[in-house]
Amino acid sequence: MPFILAVSGFKDSGKTTLCKKLLPLLKERGLDVAYVKRTHEEVLSPAETDSGLLAQITGPVALWGSDGLRLEDGRQDMDPGRLAALYFPGRHLLLLEGGKELTLPKIWVGDPEGIPEGVVGVVAFYDRDNPCGKERHFCAGQEEELADLVSSMVRKAETSPAEVYSHGRRIPVKSFVGEFIAGGVSGMLGSLKGDFDPEDGVSVHIRALP
Repeated sequence: MPFILAVSGFKDSGKTTLCKKLLPLLKERGLDVAYVKRTHEEVLSPAETDSGLLAQITGPVALWGSDGLRLEDGRQDMDPGRLAALYFPGRHLLLLEGGKELTLPKIWVGDPEGIPEGVVGVVAFYDRDNPCGKERHFCAGQEEELADLVSSMVRKAETSPAEVYSHGRRIPVKSFVGEFIAGGVSGMLGSLKGDFDPEDGVSVHIRALP
C-alpha cells in the first residue's frame, strides 16, 4: 500500500499549488505517485441519473468517455487506507490534498503558528509568505528540498516486499512472511509468457466463487 501523506491547510493557503510543484519533483525521484483531493462538496452523480441509479445496485461505477475514465464510489465507510488499498495498491505514495482532520502524516501549508488545535501528524511546514525559521520549515523556492524529505520518508516506510488485502483492508504481515510470499509468487510468475516483469511488481487477486 502506498505511503499516505496529506497536504493540509486553510482554504486558499496554496495546497493545490504546492501539490502541482511536488508531483513532478517526486516522479523525478523515481516515485509512482497518486493524487486525491479531499473535498466536502458532493462529487457523485445525482441519485436520479442513470449512473446514480446503477451505483445503488452495483456499488462503484465507471464512466468511460472519449476523454478518459471517471470512477464513482458511494461507499460511506471509505477512509484513506481503504481508498489507497482499493485504487492505488501498487503506488509508492498517495498525496492527499486536504484532510487536516485526518490522522495522517501531513505537510501543513501556511503559518506554522496558525495550526488549529486538534491537527496532528505534521511532519513539515510549507509557508509561501513568511521566511523559514523552524526545523522542517520550507518556503517558496525550496520545493526541491521538500521533495527530498518526502522521498526519504517514503523509502523508509517501505519495509515488506509483499502486502495482503481483504475487502480493501490491509492484513498485517511480518517482513519474513512478505518475503516468502513475494519470492514464491515471483518465481511462479516468472515461467509465464507475457510482456511483464515480476521485478517491476505485480498484483494478484484471488476471488472466492459462490
